[in-house]
Amino acid sequence: MKRLFLIILCCIPAGVGAQNAAPLKLSLQQALDMGLANRYDMQANKYNITIADNALKKSRQEWLPDIHAEGNVRYNTQLQATFVPPGFGGLDKAELLALGAKNATILGIELDQPILQPTLHTDIKIARNNLALQQEKNRADEINIKVQIATAYYNVLLKDLQQTIAVRDEQRFHEYYTLAAGKYKQGALIETDYLRAQLDYDNAKITTTTARQNYVLAVNGLKYQLNMPGSGDITLTDTLGGGTAAVPLSSENYQNRTEIKQLKLQQQDDQLQLRKARQYSIPTVSVMANYSQQYLYNDFKYTQGEWWSPFSYAALKISVPISGNIKNQHQIKNYQLKTQQTTAQLQQKTADVRYDVLQAGTELNNALLNMQTTRKNYDLSEKIYRQQQQEFAVGSFAYNNLLETERSISTAEQQYIKAQYDYLMAQINYNKATGAW
Repeated sequence: MKRLFLIILCCIPAGVGAQNAAPLKLSLQQALDMGLANRYDMQANKYNITIADNALKKSRQEWLPDIHAEGNVRYNTQLQATFVPPGFGGLDKAELLALGAKNATILGIELDQPILQPTLHTDIKIARNNLALQQEKNRADEINIKVQIATAYYNVLLKDLQQTIAVRDEQRFHEYYTLAAGKYKQGALIETDYLRAQLDYDNAKITTTTARQNYVLAVNGLKYQLNMPGSGDITLTDTLGGGTAAVPLSSENYQNRTEIKQLKLQQQDDQLQLRKARQYSIPTVSVMANYSQQYLYNDFKYTQGEWWSPFSYAALKISVPISGNIKNQHQIKNYQLKTQQTTAQLQQKTADVRYDVLQAGTELNNALLNMQTTRKNYDLSEKIYRQQQQEFAVGSFAYNNLLETERSISTAEQQYIKAQYDYLMAQINYNKATGAW
C-alpha cells in the first residue's frame, strides 16, 4: 500500500508538468498585443507620455498665485545718517542725524497673482499639442514594433510551410528510392540510376533537417520580438493563404498615417510658437500684496512685543516691453520660416503617402493573384508526381525523365513559397501604408 502511495505521489508532478508544458496558442493580433505589453522599449516610451502630460499640468498651474514667505534679519553696525533741515525739532541749524534701530528684522508673506499674461494661455496650448505629438510619436514606434512582430510571426508560418514541403519532398524521394531499389534488385534498373535515387533521397533528408532547424530559429526570433522566455512553446493559430478578395485601390486612405498626423501637429506647434513670440509685445498685468511684521530695536530679544509692528500693501504691477520687441523680431521671423517649412514638408509627405497607399494596394492584389496561381501549380505538381510514380513503377518511365519532371515540381514549390512570402510582406506593407496599425 505504501509503495502504491509513493508511485501516485511521483506521478502527480509529472502530470502537473505535462499540463504546464501545454503550448501557448497565439493569433497574429494576440502576438501584437503581447509584444506591445512585454517589450521594455514600449514600457520606456510610455514615460514620454507621462512627462508630456506632467508638462501640461505644470503649464496650467502657472495661473496659480505665487505665495511665499520670506524673512530678512539685518543688523546695522553703523546707521545711515539722515539730513535734518534747520528749524526741525527746534534745531537752529541743519544736522546729520543717524535715525533707526540696529536690529531690523522683517517677516512677511507675499502674493503675486498674474491677471493678464497672454503667453500663459499659449503655453498651455503648446503643452497640450506637445502631448498629442508625443502620443503620435509613440504610435509610430508601436507601428514599427508591430511590423517587426508581424514579420517574425509570418516568418514562422513561412518556415513551417517550407518544412512541410521539405517533408513532402523527402517522402517523394523515399518512394522513388524504394521503387528504384526494387527495380535494381530485379535487374530492371542500372546501378547509376539506383545510386542517384539514393543520393536524391539523402539530399532530401538533409533539406528536411535544415528546414526544421530554420523553423526553430524562426520561432526563437518570434519569441525574441514578443520578449517571451525561450523555454515556452507556442502554436500559431493563423494560417497562410487567408486572402481571397482584392483590396480597393484608393489614395484617400492616408489621413490616419502617423507621418501626416505628426507633421500637422508640428505645424500647429510652429503656429503656436509664432503666436507666443508676438505676444511678448503685449503688456502683462499682475496683482501683488504683502503682509509683514517688523522688529525694530537694538537687540535680538524678539519676545518684546512692543517693538513689533505690522505693515502691508497691495499693488498693481504693469510691465510694458520696449526694447524686448526689437530683440524678438528675429524670433518671430524664425517661426514664420519654420511654419512655411513644415507646410512644404506636409504637402510633400501627403503626396508620398498617397503614392505609398496606391503602391501597397497594387502590390497586395498582385501578390494575391500570384499566390492563387502558384497554389494551383503546386496542387498540379502533386498530381503529376502521383501519375509518374505509377508510370515509373510499371517501367514505362525512365529515372532520368523522372528527374526532369522533378525539377519542374521543385520550381512550382519554390514559386509557391515565394508567392506566399510576397503576399505576407505585401499585407504588412498595406496595413502600414493605410495606417491600419
